[in-house]
Amino acid sequence: MEIAVQLNVLVPNAPSSLAKVGDTLRAANVNILAISCTEGNPITIIHIVVDDPETAKIVLKPFGKVTTTDVLSLLIKNKPGGIASIGRAIAGANINIRYIYSTTTGKEARVYVAVEGDVKKALEGLKPWKNTFIV
Repeated sequence: MEIAVQLNVLVPNAPSSLAKVGDTLRAANVNILAISCTEGNPITIIHIVVDDPETAKIVLKPFGKVTTTDVLSLLIKNKPGGIASIGRAIAGANINIRYIYSTTTGKEARVYVAVEGDVKKALEGLKPWKNTFIV
């Protein structure tokens, strides 16, 4: 349970945009830990969590505007109700979830949560729930 830096890259909604971003990160030896894409027309937003955000910001600048967002990074038990527990815990801190994405590997899931307002307050709101759903 931690705060991660997510990069937000605005790219044209066109064939090869994702490939170009991926190739650029690969060439800089930056590994993608998580990725989500929000479709838009004519611009798409790619949300990326990487192992080296500072290098990624530099090498992705030629694509245009690159911003960062602090997001919650949670390793949770991969079982029914895990996402609902995150929603209840963050709602209990009176914080709204803007968007969420995740991936699973066996008995665990890595979940990234962007919230409105103070991400540190959201992290604090999750602490009482830690033994319930967080690995």
